[in-house]
Amino acid sequence: MRVLNFEKYQIAEDFCESIANPKINESLENSEVMAILKKLSQDLKFNYGLVFTFGVGVRVMYPIVEELIKNGNFKVEATKENIVLVCIAALTITYLEESKNKSGDEQMPCDCEIKKPDCEICGGTGMIKSIVQKRDARTILEELKLRGIGNGIIKKLVECFKFLGNILKTFFKNTPYIINGLIDMLAYTAILVPAMNGISAIVGKYDLTVDTLMGNAASLILGISAFLSKYGFDWLVKKFKNVDDKSLDTPTAVKPYEIIDQESDNLKDNKLIKEQ
Repeated sequence: MRVLNFEKYQIAEDFCESIANPKINESLENSEVMAILKKLSQDLKFNYGLVFTFGVGVRVMYPIVEELIKNGNFKVEATKENIVLVCIAALTITYLEESKNKSGDEQMPCDCEIKKPDCEICGGTGMIKSIVQKRDARTILEELKLRGIGNGIIKKLVECFKFLGNILKTFFKNTPYIINGLIDMLAYTAILVPAMNGISAIVGKYDLTVDTLMGNAASLILGISAFLSKYGFDWLVKKFKNVDDKSLDTPTAVKPYEIIDQESDNLKDNKLIKEQ
């Protein structure tokens, strides 16, 4: 493995330039991702809505997770189906940790939080149907365990996904794009794809593992901040100037109002993820 030298400029510049001039990683076509997810949903009987909610997220996270598994010491048979299942498991649990529905119930409070007859989201009930439920996450984790992929691996990837969310929050903090975490990004594919390609580029170039990526968190975030401070946040905005405004305003199945920006140990308390 390459010895990392986290010169705060070099890796930040690689990351920013990879976003500005993305080389799309086509290791898995979107149609192939959807086909695998649909098959898994039918076989495992988890909520079919997860296919549409996280389909794009799985596709853009796939090359990152594949590279992290390859670079690390994870004992995972890196088949396409296994990596897709690992991705959706990590995304599902990350969503639960970052949403208002940390307990994974079928219903969750509406953003209006009280019954309002004129609320277009909940229709005055004060509650909305949760996209992700705890039982779905448990079903996926149990299947992974049967495949020899332990919960410890998923726990590390969840921590990594949340860390990546913090990087992106730093990256976009002084731009028109309001990003509170990785799951928030799933609502806006126009900036999700180049951002994840930037992450994928540095993971591949520097042979990063989950541990080395997060172990150098402070240096990486400092480097990104220093880079953008030098070039100006207008530089970043201009890189996205050709993005259609409508595409930024049209969310996918994951709605921004269902995400809040805070840390949570709730899943640990629920014993959803158990170390093995």
